[in-house]
Amino acid sequence: MLTGHGKIGSYLYRLGLTDNPIWPCEEEEQTVNHLTFKCKKLRNQRNEMIRQIKNTGGNWPATNETLINNYQHFFIKFVKSLEISDLK
Repeated sequence: MLTGHGKIGSYLYRLGLTDNPIWPCEEEEQTVNHLTFKCKKLRNQRNEMIRQIKNTGGNWPATNETLINNYQHFFIKFVKSLEISDLK
């Protein structure tokens, strides 16, 4: 997820492995940014990550760079909390 590779709709579409890059929530293309910052389907998981970041004195929204450099531990927990069914 950190690199934009893997079982993410936009990446699979670029490789020709899927016919549609749109995320099953039908909001927009399934990208790392969409999953991390916008998707309503992942609201609970994202809110937990935001709570953890704010509890350490961090600010939200964070840039991708800040998220990776300062809050990587929380981001990894967010990614691990996602079920395969969340991404379908």
